[in-house]
Amino acid sequence: MMWVLTAMTMLVLVIIALMIKDIARMPAAARQVALSGPERTPASARPYASRSPRALAAALGSAALRGSASPMASPSPSGSASPSPSPSPSPTGSASPAASAEGAQVTDSTSGLSYQLLSSPWQPGCPGALNTPMFSWSAGESALAGLVSVAGSATDWYGNACSGLLQEQQFPYSGAADLEPTAIGLAGVLDQVYYSALPHYRTLESSSEIDVSGHPGWVVTFLITYPDAANEGLNWTSEAGAVAVVDRGAGQVPAVFYVSVPANLGTAAVGTLISSLSLS
Repeated sequence: MMWVLTAMTMLVLVIIALMIKDIARMPAAARQVALSGPERTPASARPYASRSPRALAAALGSAALRGSASPMASPSPSGSASPSPSPSPSPTGSASPAASAEGAQVTDSTSGLSYQLLSSPWQPGCPGALNTPMFSWSAGESALAGLVSVAGSATDWYGNACSGLLQEQQFPYSGAADLEPTAIGLAGVLDQVYYSALPHYRTLESSSEIDVSGHPGWVVTFLITYPDAANEGLNWTSEAGAVAVVDRGAGQVPAVFYVSVPANLGTAAVGTLISSLSLS
């Protein structure tokens, strides 16, 4: 009996020795891969430009991401709220030299854009809550649309029109040839950043070239529809919006104009503001 156990022990030792010999022949790098598996780069370590919309929303801390990211597509379910869910609007720009209301006009000396100041209830100042790592607005105007119910709390909801410079760290831009993809990309990211508190559908309605005081630009218009408006306390079921990018010349950062207007404030204001744009 002992000789059987001895033979089995010897056989096991031989097998182990052969396995050790094979492992020793493997390159060090291959052994590391075999032991640890493929190396993965965390989404949070990648630049925004390379992330998927879902990874981008996670990096920005979005509460929900259900928006359509396909340009010129039919409506897709989105989790959205109007662009400025802020208990206090904290308008920016209206009291600084960079942004001032001159008569019936808003002038943004940072971006060089000027546009019509709409009549009451619109007031100078872009809601401060709209400034994020992705967007920085230096001038604007806004109007209270009403209250919405967000996470069980009543929140002021604003229509807004804001201007500023393109954040090139987030949206690379090399010249007028990039106007169209930049504008379409901005529309998608605006949906992710600003429209996440209420269920909604977003439809991109148009994408076209514009001329602003002799400077080439591109404007994308979209419609936000709220299918559960009544349960969310909304006095409107949709709002119209647009984003325009204007080339300011070689070596200059492009100007960006963003407007979103709930239906109860009159969505025709979007076209009025876009047509009133000028660049100094």
